[in-house]
Amino acid sequence: MKRAKTIALVAGFGFFFLALLLQGILPYLMEENRVTTVAKTVRTPLGEMAEVTAAALPYTDLTARGRQVYIREGCWYCHSQYLRPTAGETRRWGPVSEFGEYAHDLPHLFGTRRIGPDLTRVGGKYGDDWHAAHFFDPRMVVPDSVMPRMDWLFAPDAVAGRRVLSDEGKAVTAYVQNLGMNKGKWRDNFPYQIAERGSSSLESAAAIRHGKAVYARRCAGCHGDKGDGKGAAPAAVLFGVALPRDFTAGAYKFRTTPTGSVPLDADLERTIAVGIRGTAMPPWFNLADEERRDVVHFIKTFSPDFIQYPPDAPIAIGRPPKPTPELISRGKQVFAEMQCEVCHGSEGRGDGPSSQEQVDDSGNKIPPANFTRGVFKSGPRPGDIFRTFMTGLSGTPMPSFGDSFESPDDGWALTYFVLSLSADGKP
Repeated sequence: MKRAKTIALVAGFGFFFLALLLQGILPYLMEENRVTTVAKTVRTPLGEMAEVTAAALPYTDLTARGRQVYIREGCWYCHSQYLRPTAGETRRWGPVSEFGEYAHDLPHLFGTRRIGPDLTRVGGKYGDDWHAAHFFDPRMVVPDSVMPRMDWLFAPDAVAGRRVLSDEGKAVTAYVQNLGMNKGKWRDNFPYQIAERGSSSLESAAAIRHGKAVYARRCAGCHGDKGDGKGAAPAAVLFGVALPRDFTAGAYKFRTTPTGSVPLDADLERTIAVGIRGTAMPPWFNLADEERRDVVHFIKTFSPDFIQYPPDAPIAIGRPPKPTPELISRGKQVFAEMQCEVCHGSEGRGDGPSSQEQVDDSGNKIPPANFTRGVFKSGPRPGDIFRTFMTGLSGTPMPSFGDSFESPDDGWALTYFVLSLSADGKP
């Protein structure tokens, strides 16, 4: 009996040290587990997406400070940053994490249990304004949230006349936006954030009632109970320049229909599913198809235009041509011929001579897009950019160029030139 206890004790210690060797020491000694490089998606000078191997970048001073705030506030108690090998998780969140991405994370914040969403791939999913509203009052944008308010991350702004993110608030926002971004522009190719055209459904009274319930739960916090863009969130925090859409005006930026036409149901459903990158409008691809379709029916009730002026036939987009240096060069000429630099600047940074004078139809200031950021509200693909040139952005100073191009080839040339301005390596 005594001998059996001795054997069991020795075996126990043996298995413990064996596990330590196999799971702790040997993985550290393996070269592939100590590299600080990851497969990274970048945009080439031709506007295409390509895979390269790049080093995981160290934190900037701002993101490093934000990480300290994140740890100090105990955010990681509920939000893990987890290596997720589980089947199907990549379809929901994005690429599985790699060792090299965490080269600069000390201490690690992986976690083994979470109450809130996992944040491994949250960078770029929401705009800074969404995070600001979420910190100020999480239930304004996520009704089911149990996260506490963090209004101490805000400070009064005498110019804006309301509270805005403090330096610490901006830092923790920058840190959260950095999470998962060492993989590059992977989100531009993420299937759930790319939608062609949604499906339609019967616009019945029951569908509208259901859509109204979905709207009250998911949308009213920003867009308001009356659909006028005056929800509780904008009154609480500064939404920058991208104010929530006023549905009562019947003017929508992202459409496949010509200028002056209301959008198709499919256009509205696409915007709901993929969100509007760089703004407070998040992607809602996680909602059921029926919820997205029915909330579209309800949103249309805010404006009589949908009944009085049915949508026109959509503009044909076609298949994008293969980009070439000659096409990019032609696009640069079209950029000059269309006088795009007046608003967007000669280098596409949104700093043209009239950039400070631009306002939307409601008189709100609306600066031109900075193409060098590589964040395109209408979508990241060539077809998305081309569609914007052909339809314009209703309610804004951005006109349609569909009748100005000598041929569709000029539109594609301009598209790839604009995409090339955000190529990897640009300052």
